[in-house]
Amino acid sequence: MTRSASFVRLFVGFALIATGVHASCPIELSPASVVVRYGDPLSINCSTTVAQYEKMDWEATEKEKTESKGNLLTWAVERLTSWDISVACYLTPLQGSEHEQCDKATRIILYTFPEEIGISSNGGYNGRMKEKEENKFTCHIHHVAPVQNLTVRWYKEDMLIHTDTFGNPIKTPVNQTSVYSFTPTRQDDGVPFRCEAHMDLGPEGPHLNVSSQEYNITVLFGPDIKCPGNNLNIIEGETLASHCSVEGNPPPNVQWTKDGHEIDPHKPLRRENAGQYVIEAEGTFVDKRNLQVAVLYGPELECPNSYTAREYTLHNLTCIVEGYPEPEITWHRDGEEVELPEILTRRVAGQYLVRASNNQSSVNLTVEITIEYPPSQIVELEDSEVEVGSDVWLKCSSTGNPRPKYVWNYNRGANVMEANEDGVSLLFIRNVTVYNTGSYTCHASNERGNVSKTARVTMKGATPGCPIIITPDRMVARYQGTVQAATCKPTSISAAYLEERYWDVDGIKIYNESWHVNTNNGWNLKPYCTGKFQGIGTCKIPLDITLYKIPDDVFIHPDPHSSSLAEGEKLQLHCHITQVAPAQKVAVRWYQGNESLIQGWTPLDVCLYKNDTNCDTRSPMNVLSTIIIAVDRKHNGAEIRCEAQMDLGPEGPQPPPKMTSSPLNITVRYKPTINQSKLPKTVPVFRGYDEELVCEADGQPPPIIQWLYTSKVSNVSGGKLIVSEAGFYNCTATNDVDSVFYVVEVILEEDYLPLIAGFVAVIVVAISIIFVFIYSIYYKNTKMRRYSLKNPKPSPHSGNVAHNGWDMQFPMTKLWKKYPCATGGRTLGTTLLGWVHKPNDALRAYMVKAAASTLQPGLRPSVFQGKPVSANCDAELSPPRVVVRYGDVFSVNCSSSPNLTEGMGWESSHGGIALTDGISFLTLQADSVTDWNIAPQCFFNLNDGTQCSKDLPVTVYKTPDSVSMPHPSPMGPMVEGREYLLQCDIADVAPAGNLSVRWHKGNKIFYDQTFSESSRSPVNKSSTFKLIAHRDDNGTQIWCEAILNFLPIGPNLPTRRSESHELIVQYPPAFDTPENETLEVGASGSSSGMILDCTAKANPLPVYSWHVPKAIQEKMENHNENRLNLTRFFQFPGTYTCTASNSRGRRTKYFTVMQAPGDRTTFAAILGGLGFLGVALIVAGVIFVTPDGTFALNKGSYLRGQPTSSGPTGPFCSDIVPCRVAKLVQVGIFPPSPLDRRLSAENNMGNNFLRWILTFYMFYSASGEGCSLILKPSRVVVGFGESVSVTCEATRPVRVLGWESAISAAHTQQDLSVQWKVDSLIDWIEEPICYGVFFTAPRQCEEKLNLVLYKTPDSVSIRPVNHTGPMMEGKEYQLLCEVQNIAPVQYLTLRWYRGQTEVYNHSFSDLTSSSPVQVSSILVVTPTKAENGAQYRCVAELELGPEGPQPPPTVSSEPLNASVYFPPMFLSPESETLDLTVGAEISLNCTATGNPTPVYSWQSSHPLQEGMEDEAVLTSSSLLPGTYTCTASNTLEKKSKQFTVKAKTKGV
Repeated sequence: MTRSASFVRLFVGFALIATGVHASCPIELSPASVVVRYGDPLSINCSTTVAQYEKMDWEATEKEKTESKGNLLTWAVERLTSWDISVACYLTPLQGSEHEQCDKATRIILYTFPEEIGISSNGGYNGRMKEKEENKFTCHIHHVAPVQNLTVRWYKEDMLIHTDTFGNPIKTPVNQTSVYSFTPTRQDDGVPFRCEAHMDLGPEGPHLNVSSQEYNITVLFGPDIKCPGNNLNIIEGETLASHCSVEGNPPPNVQWTKDGHEIDPHKPLRRENAGQYVIEAEGTFVDKRNLQVAVLYGPELECPNSYTAREYTLHNLTCIVEGYPEPEITWHRDGEEVELPEILTRRVAGQYLVRASNNQSSVNLTVEITIEYPPSQIVELEDSEVEVGSDVWLKCSSTGNPRPKYVWNYNRGANVMEANEDGVSLLFIRNVTVYNTGSYTCHASNERGNVSKTARVTMKGATPGCPIIITPDRMVARYQGTVQAATCKPTSISAAYLEERYWDVDGIKIYNESWHVNTNNGWNLKPYCTGKFQGIGTCKIPLDITLYKIPDDVFIHPDPHSSSLAEGEKLQLHCHITQVAPAQKVAVRWYQGNESLIQGWTPLDVCLYKNDTNCDTRSPMNVLSTIIIAVDRKHNGAEIRCEAQMDLGPEGPQPPPKMTSSPLNITVRYKPTINQSKLPKTVPVFRGYDEELVCEADGQPPPIIQWLYTSKVSNVSGGKLIVSEAGFYNCTATNDVDSVFYVVEVILEEDYLPLIAGFVAVIVVAISIIFVFIYSIYYKNTKMRRYSLKNPKPSPHSGNVAHNGWDMQFPMTKLWKKYPCATGGRTLGTTLLGWVHKPNDALRAYMVKAAASTLQPGLRPSVFQGKPVSANCDAELSPPRVVVRYGDVFSVNCSSSPNLTEGMGWESSHGGIALTDGISFLTLQADSVTDWNIAPQCFFNLNDGTQCSKDLPVTVYKTPDSVSMPHPSPMGPMVEGREYLLQCDIADVAPAGNLSVRWHKGNKIFYDQTFSESSRSPVNKSSTFKLIAHRDDNGTQIWCEAILNFLPIGPNLPTRRSESHELIVQYPPAFDTPENETLEVGASGSSSGMILDCTAKANPLPVYSWHVPKAIQEKMENHNENRLNLTRFFQFPGTYTCTASNSRGRRTKYFTVMQAPGDRTTFAAILGGLGFLGVALIVAGVIFVTPDGTFALNKGSYLRGQPTSSGPTGPFCSDIVPCRVAKLVQVGIFPPSPLDRRLSAENNMGNNFLRWILTFYMFYSASGEGCSLILKPSRVVVGFGESVSVTCEATRPVRVLGWESAISAAHTQQDLSVQWKVDSLIDWIEEPICYGVFFTAPRQCEEKLNLVLYKTPDSVSIRPVNHTGPMMEGKEYQLLCEVQNIAPVQYLTLRWYRGQTEVYNHSFSDLTSSSPVQVSSILVVTPTKAENGAQYRCVAELELGPEGPQPPPTVSSEPLNASVYFPPMFLSPESETLDLTVGAEISLNCTATGNPTPVYSWQSSHPLQEGMEDEAVLTSSSLLPGTYTCTASNTLEKKSKQFTVKAKTKGV
């Protein structure tokens, strides 16, 4: 074809395209678009759907090679080298055809790409650059085309920093360069740069890339002297070098000088080293700086330990301090900063903390200031009016420094004693008499002054108690039983004052110490023991006596009184107990058989008759116990009993007396129930056979069984029915209560057993005929010819017989027959039978191969040599089965009876043995077994002319090469509750059907897996298990092991084990003890201490933090231990909060410590005893002691002024102890004899006794009670600016009760409660203390209020750290949450949320500030595309305990919307092929997800409609068949997808 003709055709084609004819051009090119490397071959097919045409040919600018096959025309070139290649296929139809001439061109892209590229810089080959000077990198790409598909990417280390593209449309190769400008900094020193060239040739072509070598740069800079300024403040002990550094490349030379002398900058500075310094650094240039250095050191303080001054005087207390900067001195008292006044008052007295501080440190010293002042006015000494015989305390109290001394002036008596205690003087008047009336004056004085006050005491009358003891205090006697006695005695102290004693029984006085009870008739006895005492008079005490009688009878009475009851009826049972006393001591228990009918004891009707008004519960009477039960079938035939027991207490008989009724038998009537376990719904029956149906039913009365049926039955006997026909059979059970029925369906089935037996008999006959036929042929062709296997030629005597070809190389007579053969339980498709005249191995192999071609897959042929097959083969294999390792040897013996065997052999792929005559024992020896499917067979020629064989099952095994288990959690520790996939890989093991994999965790097997694998050759297997992590798995070892199991017939192979992995499971804390505990402390504290146990188990190990009452916060040393030990001195009531936390969560536990109420029983008993002793001594003194201190039984027998002996006025009389008291004490020790005598002054027993009594009284007075102050509530949580009120209550009489507080202080001297109330609490350091001044010891005590003042944050905000704009998928970022002005911070928990899911929480329990602070928390995130658009927020939550607001107050930040950039991803990334029906609408869906939103572009050999090139979905009814390529791209990446549209004829 000439150039002009080609041009004409091309012009015509373009004209046709322009006029729209091309839209129906019946030409299809394959491929329509192609990408070819320069010099590679190319072929394009052109086909048409037009059956007849004039001509179809190619137009190409390259030398072509075309090949035509029907309507297919191929254009091919062996080596494409033309950069301007153009190929088009045109079609010239026949004249008159509906088609016109048209053509189609193939889009060909010819490319070349270099194997390596280079990189260079204007800085030279060594890469040396100066800091902040611009440098240019050049990437050299040689001989590349087309350049418009080229992209150059620049990388600094592995970070993409620049992308360069080229718009040059030239198709021929060019040398392209890419230039990147870069300004280095010192941080870029040593950083490698490289460039990468990428060529994207669309979906038809490859994606090529090549990288240059790395270009390392060296950045020159400095020297730079880095100091915080020209004035340096350096802490003493630090160095100049630590504050000033010099940087530079190359490293500069540095010199320090002071006063012209070079110094060492690494030497620690002292305070005397301060001054002017010069630093000089020499590098690429010289830098010099002058520095003024000041040396900082902490304060040094000197103060006196104590200071004493008089009240209202000027103080001259001074302290000396040194330090730089100059320290500031502050004075502190009780934790608050105060200013020491010029004039000192008593309120100033106390211990002070003097603190000297500067910005380096602080130092503290303690100074005790003592202020002396005179005694204050006396308080608590008031006039008293008391009853005669009572005790009176007069108290004299004054405050002063030094502490005042007290002196009393009063009319002294024997029963008055003085005592000084805790700054208070006490005057005790025991057993007040009329002689104690008068004035009592108290004087208080010290070195600074004195005061006094007078009080009067007046009396009333009193009545004493009754000091009698009855033994026993309670008596329990049986009616008409053994006589018992009670004894009445005075107490040991009151025995000396007893005047009269008797028993008063129903008005009868019995003057005996003992009284005997009448057990025959004493139901209403009320005996009293009466005594008359000096000073007390007559008093009496009753004896608690119980006279009991066991019941005469116990019986049961039912109601209704019926012999039988219907199921569900109510039965009322009465248990009658007759003539028992006392009735209130009787309890009843009901039994059914040996088990309790009703749990526990039932109540009694104490009187049998409700209208009995004379019902006396102490005398014998009849009582009953009633129960109501709903009877059911389980009560039928049951025996019911009731048991009466008398509980008379520990003084009564043991064990308690009891009596049981006779059993009551109950009969319960209930409807029948048919036993369906023996009678199924459907019963199959074979035709001609009988089946027995058994119907059984339970009921009371026993039901009658009846069968209802319509079919014929063989026999009916009670509940048994013999059936043989199909139908429905109804079993009915009937008794007096109800009737029930049960229907059974009998299905008739055919018995095919005789038919099968007949069919088998026919087959046996047929097989027998075939065997007879075969044997006849064998006899005719073998026996008659005298054939011998050893000599295949005819025998001499029959040499005249024609041989008929028997003298061939393989002489034999062949019989081919297809016949079913059973081998090893399997039926072979076809078996080759033949008589082998010469056992040649080559011939045998040929026959085996021929037979194998006719068998089913997986079966092997059997070759029987020379004999027909015998049905019975009496052969024995030893061993009968072989399990051998791959490559090992084995041997098997095959034996048969010598009388039956002519010869035998082995068929085997390893060690096979040919037929051997005259033996009945043959050994198969297989060396190095390498056949996985080996199947040896031992065969025999028998004497009866038949042949048999026996297969040897052989299993070839191979142990695994390795057993491996990857770590179940390669990314780090496991997390409790998450699921992890465990995998055990077993390499190269056979046979897999015998493989077992066991999973071990610790010493336990938790999973066992076997495989149903049919392959006998080695395979790789994997066992998987999904494990849900649990805290019990933490620290355990996990592994898997593989074993080949051939037992019991095979060897016991060792297991192959994988390496073990230790499971590390992280889980949140869990407390060992319950969540919350409440504990009590005694009034004076527990002497053994108290331990608050907050131990929790967690991984990682938990961190503990405690929130305790403020009273002991400063005394606690360790706030981060799991146990808090409260010694007896630090047991403060309140709420103790313990928080255990780790990275997986946190748990909080509350301990509520409460003050236990004081027990004063012991002190009351001691005080009562001592009071009684005092009364006794006073009475004795009045009766037996004379006025001059002598003792006489006859008080009126002496003469005043004439004592019976000379000497002092008393044995140990003094100004302090009056003689009467001394004599009284001695008389109490030594009772008087009948003779009159005086107490000897040499007898010191009385002195010692008196001292003991006084000491005991002082001990009692000093012991007192605990600090009985109760705060309600004990812990208060209040919001900033809110109101609060707390009540302080005293549990014993109080002199002064008040609140000490910076605001709203209050006190009272009358009430037992005082309230602390604040309308608006805004003081962050407020610590209210309730104090009390008591009448008894301890005189003063205080309770500090556990007050929590909280404030919700002003704001909670969230922002990224060091980042703005969108996030990149897979890159790590930090989010910062800031909380402004929150208090107290130790109760704060910051919770991070992504959407509604909590991803992290952060607590601040290690901080202790009580005032508002600012805190923050950081969350590290690695976003994925699924998190695009997710909202992050942080929530500040104040967990203030149970006393705080519920739910806890929270403040949330504004949500932070996460914008995650990720490359485009198609919803369906695979290429698609669509069929196009002409005129129908078609859609090409190229939708992709990505951020930023992808931009779409379409490429096709056909022009697209305007506006459709940038749509994600291309929908049109005018698309032409061909290839359409869609590209989705954003700033990160671009991806392409190809659609192939094929034409489809209508109607097809």
